[in-house]
Amino acid sequence: MNWQDDPEIQKQVRARSVRGKLLRSAIIWSPIFLLALAGTVFYTVDILVLDREYGATWVLVTILAILAVLFGFQAVQSLLDFFDKPRTEKGYVTRRWARSDSLVVRSHYMRLERKILRGDAFLLAEIKEGDYVEATFYPHSAVLVWVDKRPEPEKPEAGESPPPGRPGWDGPVQRKP
Repeated sequence: MNWQDDPEIQKQVRARSVRGKLLRSAIIWSPIFLLALAGTVFYTVDILVLDREYGATWVLVTILAILAVLFGFQAVQSLLDFFDKPRTEKGYVTRRWARSDSLVVRSHYMRLERKILRGDAFLLAEIKEGDYVEATFYPHSAVLVWVDKRPEPEKPEAGESPPPGRPGWDGPVQRKP
């Protein structure tokens, strides 16, 4: 048996790869966020206290603040996931799709009950809508580490409500008074 065919080794390699991508994202976005935040604070102080000594305008402060929020969102979610452990949840895949996020990169997504998770083509190749899966993912950036199909849980007996997230189920039965 080849080491590349062992699912446990594949899971460990995949987990390290995803963790490396989180670190790379934090390294790229954190300094840009800090620069935009520092620029926002500096030019706000220039307007409010220094009487526009360095030529600040509210337009500049607004643009820098918007950039700080955008870059901060990317940096903070990467840092939160990097210092956290991935979570594992079981549920039904209610939707599965792929789209081009840019001209080059095609991203693959699945909705596990109410969570939208991003993975790659290899990871989501055998996953279809309606499958019952166990997914391991980072919660803040919604990046899949691993996903496995699992056997469906037993069907509920008459009178019991099915598990939430089951496709085609509209919720508990409304009783008339």
